[in-house]
Amino acid sequence: MADINNIGNKISLHTEPVNSRVYRRDPEFAQRLKEAVSDVNDRQHIADDSIQAVIKGEMGIHEGMLALGRASTSLKVLAQVRNKAMTAYNEIMRMQV
Repeated sequence: MADINNIGNKISLHTEPVNSRVYRRDPEFAQRLKEAVSDVNDRQHIADDSIQAVIKGEMGIHEGMLALGRASTSLKVLAQVRNKAMTAYNEIMRMQV
C-alpha cells in the first residue's frame, strides 16, 4: 500500500525541466525536413544543369523537360508541406490555455 500512495509523488507532468525535454525530443522530424529541403535543392540544381545541357545540345529536350518537371513537382510538394506546417502552427498559437 505504501508504494501505491507514493505513485502520485513520482508521476507528474511538471517534474522534468523544459530544457531536458527539448534536448530529449526526437530529432527525426527535423532531420527528415532537412533532407527534404536538400533533395528539392538538388533537383533544382539538376534542372538548371539540364537547361544548360539542352541549350548546348548535350541533352535532348525530352530529358531536360523531365528534369524540370521533377524539380517543379518537388518544389510544389515542399511548399504544400510548409503551408500545412504553418497552418498547424497558427492554429496552435490561437489555442487558449
